[in-house]
Amino acid sequence: MCGCSDLFTNLCDRLQQTKASLQRPYTNQILASAEIFEFCQEHLKGITFTCIKDEEIIQHHNNKLLNRFENSVAITGARSFHCFVPVSESNLRCFITSQVREYEIHSTTKAVQITLHTRDSIACVYDGQWWLAEVNDISDINKDVLVIFYHPAGPRTALRKRRKTKLGCP
Repeated sequence: MCGCSDLFTNLCDRLQQTKASLQRPYTNQILASAEIFEFCQEHLKGITFTCIKDEEIIQHHNNKLLNRFENSVAITGARSFHCFVPVSESNLRCFITSQVREYEIHSTTKAVQITLHTRDSIACVYDGQWWLAEVNDISDINKDVLVIFYHPAGPRTALRKRRKTKLGCP
């Protein structure tokens, strides 16, 4: 014989002995996480254990949820939707029913308020393309901005301003 079976038998015997030493009588069972923590600290030397109490976990989750709630907005027309699917941390795909394929994407984060001034440079989406533009005029009555686009659209290394393309953007 090669001695492999002896090694295996010896290993199994040691595991059985360890298991027997860790077993407890039915009247003295470990039922709480604090008891497991104490038992492990006493009997398993060389390993560092950390006990996180339920209250700490609940407080952490409450703080995180409170922060998300304070920085979120209600979805317009939420009652008309039946199914909500998270798309990202701040966007939801909203379906009228669970079976339809059409959906609307709604953001749950508050819009950042910015103050624009004439001659500010902005990035905006117009006609499905990203544009860099310069603010030419701000209309508080119409709540829009007249801009002059830098050409061409999209990511470029060089842009030029054309005075002919003035457009009002909400």
